[in-house]
Amino acid sequence: MKLVVFGATGKTGQEIVKQSLSQGYKVTAFVRDPSKMTLEHGDLKIIKGDIYEFTAVKQAVRGQDAVICSLGTSDLGKTTVRSEGTANIIRAMKENHVNRIVVVTAMGVAESWSTLSFVNKLFFATLLRNTSEDHEKQEFFVKESNLDWTIIRPSGLTDTPLTESYDIGESIQGKTSRIARADVAHAIIREVHDNTFVHKAVTITN
Repeated sequence: MKLVVFGATGKTGQEIVKQSLSQGYKVTAFVRDPSKMTLEHGDLKIIKGDIYEFTAVKQAVRGQDAVICSLGTSDLGKTTVRSEGTANIIRAMKENHVNRIVVVTAMGVAESWSTLSFVNKLFFATLLRNTSEDHEKQEFFVKESNLDWTIIRPSGLTDTPLTESYDIGESIQGKTSRIARADVAHAIIREVHDNTFVHKAVTITN
């Protein structure tokens, strides 16, 4: 199976690429700066491009079996990288007749807001307000796309090792409100293979 990963040089994106390659997938990594992709593999293809440039996005999507979107930014200011970037991906998928997409957003977006603790709600409403707004628009575009979509909403991401032990489902409560990026990647790759949560937005947490 051929996968294209957008946001491939982020911490979660690199974990997705690494685990996909280890499981035998042919992976295309869409990146702005190829020097940030530290992985090397015979089944890894790197495409340099900007997520706002539709032509480059369309080229990356062409011929793929599935798309994984883990777009993000460390900038807490006003941003549209997730929403506009995802809109470009969706358009490229439709023009290339690629139907399967798994998108990473965050626990607390849309109806999963009710699963957050009071402290986390305060955190989202203040420091992460711009990020949350971008994720909300991103999820809207995905849900209205008519593609075979799945939204994965991680709780607080950590750089701890893969455990393959986590809770995933709709509107679940987090016991620790933490999840390893490696486990998020594991769940995404499993979803691409199993198609358990098509047309569903699910939370993943410990």
